Amino acid sequence: MTPEGSASAFAELLRRHRATTGLSQVELARLSGISDRALRDLEQGRRVPRAQSARLMATALALAGDDLTAFLAAARPHSTPARAAVVSTGGGLLGRSDELRSLLDLVLLARHRIVTVTGPAGAGKSSLAAELAALLSGRTDLVVSTLDLSAVTDVVLVGDLVADALGCGPSRLAPADRVAAHLGDRRVVLVVDRFEQLVDAAADLAALSRRCPGLTVVVTSQRPLRVRDERVLPLAGLPSRAAAELFARRARLDTPLDPDAEAAVETICHRVENLPLAIELAAGWVRLMRPAELAERLTHRLRYLTDGDRDLPARHRSLRAAVEATLDLVTAGARAVFGRLGGFDGGVRLADLEAVFGPAPAELTELVDLNLVRSTPDGDSSRYALPDMVAELAQEHLAASDESEDVRGRISVHYLEELRNGATFGALDAANIRAAVRWAAREDRARLDADTSMALVRFYEATGRLGEGAELLSQVGAGGVPPLLVRSGQLAALRGDLGAAAGAARRALAATAEDDHGTRTAALSLLGMVAVEHGKPREALAHLRTALAAAKLSGDDATLGRVLNNLSSVSVELGRPQDAYRQLESALAAKKRAGTGPVDLGRTLFNLAFLALDLGRTATAVSWAAKAVPPLTAGGHTLLAALTEATAALALLDTDPVASSAALRRSDRLLSESSGGNGNDRVEATVRLRAGVVRHALGDPAAAWRELATTLRISLNHTTRDRDSVAEALDLHARHLCARDPASAAVLLGAADRLRRKKITPFVAGVRERAVAVVAAALGPERWTERLDTGRGLDDPALEDFVAGLGQAPL
Repeated sequence: MTPEGSASAFAELLRRHRATTGLSQVELARLSGISDRALRDLEQGRRVPRAQSARLMATALALAGDDLTAFLAAARPHSTPARAAVVSTGGGLLGRSDELRSLLDLVLLARHRIVTVTGPAGAGKSSLAAELAALLSGRTDLVVSTLDLSAVTDVVLVGDLVADALGCGPSRLAPADRVAAHLGDRRVVLVVDRFEQLVDAAADLAALSRRCPGLTVVVTSQRPLRVRDERVLPLAGLPSRAAAELFARRARLDTPLDPDAEAAVETICHRVENLPLAIELAAGWVRLMRPAELAERLTHRLRYLTDGDRDLPARHRSLRAAVEATLDLVTAGARAVFGRLGGFDGGVRLADLEAVFGPAPAELTELVDLNLVRSTPDGDSSRYALPDMVAELAQEHLAASDESEDVRGRISVHYLEELRNGATFGALDAANIRAAVRWAAREDRARLDADTSMALVRFYEATGRLGEGAELLSQVGAGGVPPLLVRSGQLAALRGDLGAAAGAARRALAATAEDDHGTRTAALSLLGMVAVEHGKPREALAHLRTALAAAKLSGDDATLGRVLNNLSSVSVELGRPQDAYRQLESALAAKKRAGTGPVDLGRTLFNLAFLALDLGRTATAVSWAAKAVPPLTAGGHTLLAALTEATAALALLDTDPVASSAALRRSDRLLSESSGGNGNDRVEATVRLRAGVVRHALGDPAAAWRELATTLRISLNHTTRDRDSVAEALDLHARHLCARDPASAAVLLGAADRLRRKKITPFVAGVRERAVAVVAAALGPERWTERLDTGRGLDDPALEDFVAGLGQAPL
């Protein structure tokens, strides 16, 4: 390409990218260190830029990837565009274009006199600072000086070293006076690397920047300086694409990677939190094993993230050395706090930390400032967590200390006692609770009694971690803790694994003493509910009557209330809804006498709302729902609260559409806040079945059909009461479709007939009768029968296809 052609190509790219970013010519010229006139000449194609100016413009324009490749190539008169790749902004720096642009903006526009680049060990702070210095070194409007303090530990030396770095000659003046006299008002940028061990000198550095109006100091430090006028620029891990590219380069992998290798590299980078140092250390292992093999082994990061290049500083030759070098900066008290935090497997809320160890120690601030501990919001509280790679070292420190057993025991007792007393924990505490259960199984089995076991069920159900909970309680329960065996079966039943549920109940009965009426009651109740799910109400009734007798012997009203709650399900199956309603009222009274927790109470209130709607008592259903939602949300069971609001929305449809719409919005919000994906998809599907009907009735059939199509794939995978819920939804949808498309409504009514296992409820029966009347009148007897039979003949996949087709049909 001729110089003229290259200038024209560069001008076009420059104009387009500047317009995209919204920068004026004056702003871009200032950020790039060139004159306004030079920039105008570049945009008019009269010249091509120097390489240094092109790099500065690319950074100011936040270019990356293919855009950056083409831009830099067009700036070279005799070059041809390089092949598409992730390209560094220079010096091999990958994935930091946004941070570099922010840093340039802060420095060149002099918005802050001290800019501190912070981040954990190995985040690339020094590399970013070096790239900044290289970019600025080609400018004529300022002077760049650099100072590496990695080997300095005496704060007394800092002043003289700064003066020397800025080119101040020998003098009897104090360092600050020497610098002020030497610089005057000249524009100077001082880049200081590795200041974290010298933060006691930060005030002197800040005073110097105030005395010299043209001086900007850029500092890299693992912790902020905490001085006035400081601007902190935090570094975290690299973007995923840049992290993978860095790994591939350092491992010298052939690119493009095949899908398996690409997935393994992504896993490796994720496990080392996309930190550049950790990525480079991990890449060194590829000479010994494939990426997939390395990814499997990186659960032990300290063991494998070693063997860095010999010409690197010692702190960069292994992850352990990097973290230990950071720990060397903290006080002995902070090191002790660091070890104690290693006892919390999933981080810890501030309130829980203080409950175990007393008021939060001041040393916690040291650890947060140095990025050894992360502080994040957790609801209304703060949460402190160790990054995964740091947590391994903290656990080693704790294990080597004299207080290891005491710390583990205090933490475990705290979580088990809080659960038992009705405290609410979120999914972030699952690892702490899992560790507490395993500790109790080893050290204090008496803590894993019936009340604690029930509290664990509430936790795993509320957080949606049904599979994890079922597996844990089954493993520990099999070691001689029957109450946990029963509760593992209860969680399995909630997932729809009825075989595992029945097996757990039978093993618990075999291992339970005759006088342990509470555990026997729970196991018999579980067998009864499994029989209900299998559509065997007579068998269920036998189990639950035996459970009721055991519950009375136990003298525990909470246990009695749960059995009565379950008996109501059998009564519904047997077509005795009035009996079911009375049993639920008795269950509610028993639970109130016992003072059960909010979720236990809320569950019975919800069941009353659900049954009232089935009976066609819509106003009563709304009333019970209003009473159920507060305790369910207070107990953290937002998924069941969402189903309660969806039930209220359905009950309100005919009498108050505005209130129905409001209840639907509340249900949607609660559903978005719930934790699913580990078995609770069955309950979520029931929420969506009811919510979809309301959406259809309120004028959004397209959204309703999409929701129904998605839900069918879940609900139809079960042979339990979920299919009755689908049948109910199909009948209700048919009512709102019958006037617009009677033929499709007839198919839905027929499909509902095939799926329905139990007697139709009064509420659905009334709705269905109205839909049938409209459809039969519109189609005539012969076609009505034909379409009804078509629906009855649809198997599950055909029904899913039919509903999907309704979502694509014109409205």
